[in-house]
Amino acid sequence: MTNPRSLLSVRLEPGLAKTLERHCAQTGQTRSQVVKQSVAQYLAATAGPTLGSLAEGVLPALPDTPGAARTPRQQRFREHVRAKRRR
Repeated sequence: MTNPRSLLSVRLEPGLAKTLERHCAQTGQTRSQVVKQSVAQYLAATAGPTLGSLAEGVLPALPDTPGAARTPRQQRFREHVRAKRRR
């Protein structure tokens, strides 16, 4: 069985490399852990809208009344599309 992970080599400026080493020494994390976390955070922050956020823009607003039954998003979307087809 092969290893599913891929190797990534990165060249850092000397100042950034020293800062990374200092951070790793202070936190006890490895360089790989810090880089993986940083890449994941960057990708999450720069990703486009999610399907859920796009659906929220299309679906009618949920009722604000306390205790109102909350319908799952998928079911609300189906109901919205069905109502639109009936028009």
